[in-house]
Amino acid sequence: MVQPIAIVLLAVAVAPGLAVGGSSVINATCAELKLQPYNYCVGVLSANPAAAAATDVRGLAAAAINITADKAASTLRVISYLVDELSICREQYTDMLQSLATVAADYGAGRFENASFEMSGNATGYPQGCDILLFEGNSHKDPIFKENAENDLLVRLASSILNLLTDRTI
Repeated sequence: MVQPIAIVLLAVAVAPGLAVGGSSVINATCAELKLQPYNYCVGVLSANPAAAAATDVRGLAAAAINITADKAASTLRVISYLVDELSICREQYTDMLQSLATVAADYGAGRFENASFEMSGNATGYPQGCDILLFEGNSHKDPIFKENAENDLLVRLASSILNLLTDRTI
C-alpha cells in the first residue's frame, strides 16, 4: 500500500510544473504585454525550453528572438521550396498551353480526332500534376489549389465535349 501513496505524492509534487501557464516570469511578462494575446504569449514561451528556463525578462527576450528567427528560417525554407515547385508548375502550365494551342489549331482545321487525342493525351494531366507536386513536395502547401482544381475541371470538360464531337463525326 505504500507504493500507491508514493506515486500519488509524486504526482501531486510534479503536477504544478506540468500545468499550462508557464513560469512566473513568463506569466508576469505576458500579462504586461498590451499588443499580444496573453494565452498565445504564455503558450509560445512555455513550449520553448530556453524561455521556460528564463529567470528574467532579458532571458525571455533572447528566447523570443530565437523563436522568431527559427520560425522565419522555417518560413524561408517553405518559400524556397514553393518557388522551386511553382517553377515546375509554371513549366507544366506552359506545356499545357502549348498543347491547347495544338488542340485549337486541329479543331479549327476540322481535325477533331487529332484535337481530342491531343486534349486527352497531353493537356489534361497538368493541373493534377501540379497539385500532386505541391502536396507531396517539400513545401506541403498548395497556394494555387483553387486554380488547379478549376483548370482540371475545365480541361476535362473541354476534353469530354471534344470526345462527344469526335464520336458524332465518326
